[in-house]
Amino acid sequence: MGNFKMLPGDIVLNILKRLPTESVLDCKLVSKTWNKVISHKSYSQSHLNHLLNNLDPAGSSGGKFTFLTVNDNPIYAYRLFHYIEFYDKNFSSEEQPFHRVARMKLNPAPFKFYNFCGSSNGLVCLNGVLDNEWVNYEPLYICNPITREFVFLPEFERTYDRHERLVTGFGYVSKTNEYKVVRMYNLRKEPNSVHVEVYTLGSGKGWRNIGKKFNKELKMFTSIRGLLLNGSLYYELSDGNIPVFDLASETFSELPEGFPISWTLGVLGGYLSATYYDKESKTFKVLLLKENKKKNNNKKKKEDGPSLTWIKEFSLSNMDTFEYLVLTGRGTVLCRSETEVQMYDLNSSSSKLLVDFGKDKGIFEAIPHMHTLVSLKALGEENTKTMETTDVPLPEDVKFDNPWEEMFYQRRVQDGDDEYYQCVRAAPCRLQ
Repeated sequence: MGNFKMLPGDIVLNILKRLPTESVLDCKLVSKTWNKVISHKSYSQSHLNHLLNNLDPAGSSGGKFTFLTVNDNPIYAYRLFHYIEFYDKNFSSEEQPFHRVARMKLNPAPFKFYNFCGSSNGLVCLNGVLDNEWVNYEPLYICNPITREFVFLPEFERTYDRHERLVTGFGYVSKTNEYKVVRMYNLRKEPNSVHVEVYTLGSGKGWRNIGKKFNKELKMFTSIRGLLLNGSLYYELSDGNIPVFDLASETFSELPEGFPISWTLGVLGGYLSATYYDKESKTFKVLLLKENKKKNNNKKKKEDGPSLTWIKEFSLSNMDTFEYLVLTGRGTVLCRSETEVQMYDLNSSSSKLLVDFGKDKGIFEAIPHMHTLVSLKALGEENTKTMETTDVPLPEDVKFDNPWEEMFYQRRVQDGDDEYYQCVRAAPCRLQ
C-alpha cells in the first residue's frame, strides 16, 4: 500500500476505474485516498465510460454477459429479482463457460405488481401499478441496485379525455449523457393518434408533453415497453410494422423493412431479432435484421443509409424455450423457458441447463443489465432517496477473523445473497 500512495492521482484514477463494479464499494474501505478518488463526482462517469468502451457489439465485456430477471410466484403473488452473469470467453474443451446467479433487492414498494420498463447503464426503470388489477402499468420507479439510490416519478394523470393504457420506454442518449423515460397514450377524441411525454432524469422539468407523434391506435402495440437498441426504442405493431422512437431527437420513424406477422420482436447479439415457433416441426426460427450487402453494393446514393433485411441466423429444435437472451460471438445462445435458463451451443448442437428456478420462482421477464455506479443524485434528481439497510444478526456458527469480513458479509446478506447464490464453473450448481 505504501508504494501505491506514491502514484500520481491520474494514475490512481486510471487503475481504480478499471475495477469491477462490485469491487469498487469495498475498495472505498481500504484507505482514505481510495475513498476520496472513488467518491469524487467524476469517478462514476469515468468508470462507466471505461465499461462502455470495452463492450463488443453483442454487449459483452471480456466474454461476460449480464442480465436481470423478474421471478414470479404464482401462488403468493410476489416477485423477486435475480442478477445473472454468464461468461463465454474462448474456452478450451476442458474449460467450459460458467455463470453466477444472485438474488437482488430493488425495493419497489409500494407496488405489488410491476414489470420492466427497461435497464440502461445500471439504472433500472420499473413499470408499476398501485392496485391489484395487473393493468395500467406506468413508469414510476427508477433505481440503481449497486448505489441503492432510487426515485419515484410523477404519476400519470388519468383524466377522462385520456385512455388509461400506456406504452413506455427507457434509455440513454450518449451524446448528451441523458437518461430518458417515455410514456405514450391516446386521447379519446383522437384514438388514432399517439401522444408522447418524455421525462429526462435530472432536468427538473418533469414530464414534457412533446405532442402528437404517431398515427396509430395504442392497442396495435403488442408490448407495453420498447426495446432499446443504439439509442432508440423499437416497438412491435400487430400489423407487422416497427415504429422507432429516437431518444436524442425525440421523433418517430418507421423501419422500411416490414416485420413478419406472428413472430416475436427482440434484441439479440446487437441486432433486432424475430423469433417464430413452428408447431409442426417443433422448431424455433430466429431471424436478425442485418445489412443487405448486395443491395448496398448496388446503391449509388448512400444518404439513405444501409438497406436492411431479415436474415435467418439459426434454428433450434426440441427446446423448451420461451425467449432468447444472449447470442455470443462463438455461437452460444442463452435462452430461457418459464422456469429455466439454458445454454445452447450452435456448433455442437448441444444444450446445458444453467439455472432451474423452480415453479415457485418462475421467470416472468428478463432484460440485459450491467452493474454500474451511475448516481441519480449526481444526475440532478433532487428527490433521490437511498434504500434502507439494517444490520443482520449473525448465525451462531458464523465467525470472522476481522471486521472487514463481517462488513462484507453484511453487504451480501442485505443484497439478498443469503437466499439464493450460485457460482458454476463446468460443474453442478453449488451453494456459496
